[in-house]
Amino acid sequence: MRNMAILRSLLYFILAGLCEIGGGYLVWLWVREGKNGWHRAEYFD
Repeated sequence: MRNMAILRSLLYFILAGLCEIGGGYLVWLWVREGKNGWHRAEYFD
């Protein structure tokens, strides 16, 4: 039971790391393109 908790914690840690890297990459793309962010709002109309 304790081993399962450790494995689950490691899985969450790795998943959070991947999400952090992915989010940072998306922000980098946004800054690199020089867009202000409001251009995405047109997709929700």
